[in-house]
Amino acid sequence: MRCTPAEAERLADLLGHAVGLAEAPLPTDGASDGPFWQDTACPSWCEGGHLPEDAYEDRLHSGGLHSGGLPSGGRTLIDLLLETAAEGIPEQLEVTVAQHYRSTTARVHVIKSEQAELRLTPAEARTLAAHLLKLVRAAGLPVETTWPWNPIEGMTVGGDPAFPCPHRHPWCSGHNKTEITEYRQLGSHLLHSGPITSIPITTSSSPGSIDISINSLTDRAQPLAYLQLLGGDGGAELDATAIDQTIAALQFTKKFLLEAQPGS
Repeated sequence: MRCTPAEAERLADLLGHAVGLAEAPLPTDGASDGPFWQDTACPSWCEGGHLPEDAYEDRLHSGGLHSGGLPSGGRTLIDLLLETAAEGIPEQLEVTVAQHYRSTTARVHVIKSEQAELRLTPAEARTLAAHLLKLVRAAGLPVETTWPWNPIEGMTVGGDPAFPCPHRHPWCSGHNKTEITEYRQLGSHLLHSGPITSIPITTSSSPGSIDISINSLTDRAQPLAYLQLLGGDGGAELDATAIDQTIAALQFTKKFLLEAQPGS
């Protein structure tokens, strides 16, 4: 696995936070309304929501790092910008905590793109975090480096230099540093956009254009076409079906206009 110094430091932060959760004392209060095997309440980080009717096989406390004190802006997923993106989605790391109800010790799980998983004891996770920070310092690179590329020559976004799309969408025209940085905050999204064409038109006797682009948000897998009317108001998002319907309507309108011409 390849990662930037910022990603390595972020992983170390998350590991340290996970160790704190994993080593926290377990609740001693009784389970108020849980399955028969559960003698005490769930740990504060457990997201299992154990109910009396839950299957006996589901005897694992597990949860992410969303509880208080999460470092570095609250984002729990780490995009691996140096790894090849799969199906337009960046390779990602996630750190979680899990504990079998009979176990006295929780485990820290490091999961890569929901396919590969590393299970660590709290001591092992603490050691790995220390090694990562040591490597970052030894590399002598600025930890704040969150993208490994130079700006795209002649391209700007919002008046600032544009950098290549971190999610490797070939049609995306890029993002500025502010967009890339803010996307790493919990609940934020990255808007990918790439121009297709611009059609000159006239609106209210003033020149304008219909600009067509491809748009996609990070939480929406399906990109959409976006039609923006410049020199007028508004825009519209179209999926493949809406594009077909629009083309059919325009073809019908074109036929009507041609037939309505004098001398036709």
